[in-house]
Amino acid sequence: MLGTSAALLQSLGRLDEALALDEAVVRRDPVNVNALFNLGYRQRMVGRLDAAIASFRTVLSLSPSNGGAHCELGVELLLKGDAQGALAEIEQETSEVWKMIGLPMAYHALGRKSESDAALAALIAKYGKDASSNIAYVYAYRGEADQAFEWLDKAVEYSFGFAEIVTENLFDNIHSDPRWLPFLRKIGKAPEQLAKIEFKVALPPQ
Repeated sequence: MLGTSAALLQSLGRLDEALALDEAVVRRDPVNVNALFNLGYRQRMVGRLDAAIASFRTVLSLSPSNGGAHCELGVELLLKGDAQGALAEIEQETSEVWKMIGLPMAYHALGRKSESDAALAALIAKYGKDASSNIAYVYAYRGEADQAFEWLDKAVEYSFGFAEIVTENLFDNIHSDPRWLPFLRKIGKAPEQLAKIEFKVALPPQ
């Protein structure tokens, strides 16, 4: 229940409240891999990168083949500026789609443009529909705003819900683009739209 509430709070842009719920779940069950994964993911969203890295290292110590964990750890290292470390993590990713999402960003950060382009082309060829919103943030991370918005529009066409778009910091590079707020309004995710949605949840006693 708390995990579901945290996800809803995140979708409303209320990350601090979502994170507080994640922390409460992990306090109750410190070896719950799913709870630790969610905690690390939202720690990244609020910029607590060292804490997120520690959370995902714990996830991997408990569940070495956990799908998505190496990619998430790689993203956190990318955001910290450790591109080589990020690539090493992403190369260990057990989920094919998450590995393919992570590789073009890692290669880009390392200045290996041709490899980044090839990895992104492979991702689009195999998962262009299912990972359309992820492809959008790969382009955003690479600083290619036109392509990022093109893939955001594709994701709308494919009926993706964009639950995490307002908090996903891999879109940070396009937040200042004049197309960003109109896009959020189109999908009902602009700040003034989210502010009208009432949702309250009480933290459990510590």
